[in-house]
Amino acid sequence: ALPICPLFFCLPMINRFTEIEKVMSSDLVLMDIKTDESAQMIRIIIDSERPVTLSDTTGLMKLINNDESLQTLFPDTHRIEISSPGMGAELKQPFQYRKNVGRTLEIKVVQDGKYIKRLGTLLEVMDTGILFQEDEESYSIEFDAIKSAKIKITFN
Repeated sequence: ALPICPLFFCLPMINRFTEIEKVMSSDLVLMDIKTDESAQMIRIIIDSERPVTLSDTTGLMKLINNDESLQTLFPDTHRIEISSPGMGAELKQPFQYRKNVGRTLEIKVVQDGKYIKRLGTLLEVMDTGILFQEDEESYSIEFDAIKSAKIKITFN
């Protein structure tokens, strides 16, 4: 006989993404679903070109709680948390770069097969990459060359 497992653990992650995206507002983007088994928590991370509001997160929670087909994706024993990525999270999508134009970024890029860390200002976002200023030099960097990018929080 095949072992019995809760649907949450058997379904591929792509199915969970697809089912949640079906009920989300069209201006929201599902960034990630993370599971912490030790805390029995599932964290759903959403973002948008505009700031994500408390109304966005609570609205999605209500949709999940009121939809029986979505409830089967999550075990009853787990708590669900919905949030935006937060200031310390890596930028992954072009829209995240767009909403941070003018801010200081710490990026890691691949150059000549090596990782190089750069700190500078995000000047512009183009279709295939960014315009980045470090010291007095401006660089055009393709998204494919960026291995990680985070907002550098500074206090004056």
